[in-house]
Amino acid sequence: MKEYILSQLKKSAKNYELFMQHTKINEIHIQKNRIFLENITKDRGYGIRIYNKGIGFSSSNIGTFFAINKTIKDAKKSASLSEKVQFQFPSQKKFKTVKSVDKKIKENAEHEIRDFAEQILNIIPKDVLISFGKLRTYDSYTDIINSEGLNVRKEESDFMIEMSLIVEKNGKKVEFWPHQYRTRIQDISISDIERWIKIARDQLKAKAPKTERTTVIFSPSSVLDGLGSVIGTHASASAKVNGITKLVPEEKVAVKDLTIISDGLYPYGLMTNSFDDEGNPQRKINIIEKGIFKNYVYDQFYGIKDNHESTGNGLRQGDVFFVFDGKYGVQPTDQISNFYIKPGKKSLEKLISEVKHGILVDKFSWLSPDSISGTFSSQISAGYYIDNGEIADPIKGGLVTGNFFDLIQNISGISNESKIISGGTILAGVCPYIRFENVLVAGE
Repeated sequence: MKEYILSQLKKSAKNYELFMQHTKINEIHIQKNRIFLENITKDRGYGIRIYNKGIGFSSSNIGTFFAINKTIKDAKKSASLSEKVQFQFPSQKKFKTVKSVDKKIKENAEHEIRDFAEQILNIIPKDVLISFGKLRTYDSYTDIINSEGLNVRKEESDFMIEMSLIVEKNGKKVEFWPHQYRTRIQDISISDIERWIKIARDQLKAKAPKTERTTVIFSPSSVLDGLGSVIGTHASASAKVNGITKLVPEEKVAVKDLTIISDGLYPYGLMTNSFDDEGNPQRKINIIEKGIFKNYVYDQFYGIKDNHESTGNGLRQGDVFFVFDGKYGVQPTDQISNFYIKPGKKSLEKLISEVKHGILVDKFSWLSPDSISGTFSSQISAGYYIDNGEIADPIKGGLVTGNFFDLIQNISGISNESKIISGGTILAGVCPYIRFENVLVAGE
């Protein structure tokens, strides 16, 4: 199929790109604390970009001659109708070797995913019900070929787990629903499952927080959703070119303890690979260094538009739903890679011990800040009071509100371990716990 697509592209267009992806998906469903479905599927498709004064795009997962020719025709028509821009597809370059693949998924995903599911079921207590759970592995390889001589292949692996944990006691029922992605299965541990079980149990006795301004510690996934969404937007070259960024190079924007990097080379990160989804080398880009804004990130389009080389940040990732097996269906856009926050010097336990009164938020119901203004207001799905330096009563409900541009000026501590994490609104991060001061909590 690849050869036929390329032969037809060469006849139809001078400037083109073929993005082909093949993915094998292993899936296990858990219902009522037992495995009830095991499934293997395959997804294969292609996306075509054509540049002819404008950039056109079309995609398909159908490999017939008719479908291929129609997809090329649609991309060509799209190019003719699109805004006229300056553009050129990337040429072949040298790439760094990175750690981006779980060999266990590549070699024996079916066995590994079942073994992990059985480990989970072996440690689930009788008072905790997995009403529904899903484990899934993705084993992908992708070819990117264009008219500039680029011809590269990358392999990827991903693991997804989500579970509805239900605990019921004395007529009261609560549900806790963790949902996480990793590159390797081993990056979700049984201790993570045990922590989720504890949180679910604790929610049985959780109460709404009171209204106050107080110290709040955000979990790594909450840090990713909050700062990743806001800083990631404003650090993009698209925000710079379109005049919506609040970030100016060499200006102080945060406390000196905060350093943020777009790190496409971080070992086993969810966005880690030698090159991006256009074929440009990924790299480490210092976005904020010791509180000072340093650099924007560029894909191919905005690099040309702003007279700057691509930084390898042309990534095919949806704005709403994370894409692993259908990247061929979306175009690359200018966005952060692995959102890495450098760890601090204190353990989480030390950060907690220094708090006379405050809140630790494990999970928000849905933390999706306004990426332009930085404002947010989100309900606590699972959290704890901190009293006299110790974790105290569990809390649930109430709203944490504020603005992330203000919060990063009021950081009082960053934990000494950054963890590979996924969020609810941002896919890929390597983030620590962060302690913020003077945060508004609206409760009872």
